[in-house]
Amino acid sequence: MKKSLIIKTEWASLCLADDGNVIVCAKYNGTPHCVRFSSSKQFQQAIGERKVLIKKLAVAIPRSSCILKSLALPASDLDEGSRMIKFELPSLVPLSADETIYGSTLLNKQDNMLNTLVCILKLNTLEEHLEPYKVIGIEIHRITLSSLAIQFWFNAASPVTSKPLICALMNKHKCSIQTCIDSNLHRANELTLDGSDAAVSSHEIVGEMLRQQDELSASVKETVVFALAGSENRIIEVKNLLCSILPESDMAEKVFVIPNPSVQCYTDGVTSEDDSDRYVWEGIIASGLFDMAVHAKLLHSNLLPQEYTRRHRRKALLFRYLCTGCLSLVLIVLIWLYFIAMNWRTEKISRQIESQIAPIEHTASMVDRKRQRVNVIQQQLSNRGQIIAIINEIYKYTPKAISLSELRFVSRHGGASIEIKGQADLLSTAFSYTDAMSKANLLNNLQIENTQQIPRPGGSVVVFKAYCDIRYD
Repeated sequence: MKKSLIIKTEWASLCLADDGNVIVCAKYNGTPHCVRFSSSKQFQQAIGERKVLIKKLAVAIPRSSCILKSLALPASDLDEGSRMIKFELPSLVPLSADETIYGSTLLNKQDNMLNTLVCILKLNTLEEHLEPYKVIGIEIHRITLSSLAIQFWFNAASPVTSKPLICALMNKHKCSIQTCIDSNLHRANELTLDGSDAAVSSHEIVGEMLRQQDELSASVKETVVFALAGSENRIIEVKNLLCSILPESDMAEKVFVIPNPSVQCYTDGVTSEDDSDRYVWEGIIASGLFDMAVHAKLLHSNLLPQEYTRRHRRKALLFRYLCTGCLSLVLIVLIWLYFIAMNWRTEKISRQIESQIAPIEHTASMVDRKRQRVNVIQQQLSNRGQIIAIINEIYKYTPKAISLSELRFVSRHGGASIEIKGQADLLSTAFSYTDAMSKANLLNNLQIENTQQIPRPGGSVVVFKAYCDIRYD
């Protein structure tokens, strides 16, 4: 059955077959699937057509290219232990630290000692393995030993995980036999098989599995479980041979055949079921790699060089800075547009108000002028009663020895005053007028000025001028 293919995922794994086929494991339509591309060019074309969108990619390095060493470290966890391995490398391989790349996994922990399995790889060998991926034009974010990917897939698919496991992945030409204790890889051995003689090859596989069982029996008291996967014809041969060696009563509990992951064939944008089990080996490695990457397992086993890691970090930082800059620019533009919109809205409302005011603007100015006139008239009319009261106080508090000849009301900004002209019989009487008027309620600060004594027949008179302010409080 053909299905259209669109892969858009955060993580995917990739495994190259010996004949140039590319097996990719990724999650699409909600579940992980393995897809086979007939060549790297076809896979690259699918990426170019945006039918395959992958952010991060995991690949595997074959067991034959690596050196596996067990190492005991006085560490509490693998984080601490992985930092110590760098100083122990010269004792494990006769190579400098600049020539090698390494990863580590946990074997077991005893008291204060951490037993680790160290995978060591020459840097130039790693570059040779990565060259085909560079040709495709994809970036690698995780590099793992293929044996770890196989072990992880067996642990996830096996119905029994609490017991020591000897798993065998086989096809026509090779077989990987691995020992796992507590879901940790303890031993991995890869056999090259003679594809022409299945019986001889099956005896080699079973012999290696039984040897690893004998080694486990010396240190582990639990029952050892066998798990088989790979080429269907090879599995039948190996299982029949195990049946002839193991007690028949143990077969149901000790030997399991794990169903192979399905590998679909990609053709012109659609996938169809691949009936052949030719690429089961690559499909299992890709499936194990994908699960490890998605669930962030065995992180210390990553063989990615520091140069690649730093480049990924720089790229991620550059992307974040670019996103931050773009978002900041967008924010500034949005704020600018907001103020423009506010000004436009204010201007629009102002024009509406001005258009409404225009017909009555002339009338309003006339009304304002008339209002000012009314206020002036009201002030003048309000002062009429006050003038009478002022005259009454002048009459009341003016001494009898003083006679007034003139009163003048003077209006000023912020108040008003009265000018007084009068006569007194004596100079002292004129100056005492100030004290007399201090008792008035409406008159304030009376000052005598221009006093002058004028002789007349029979005597003299004193002529004076006085000024005083009018109180309004």
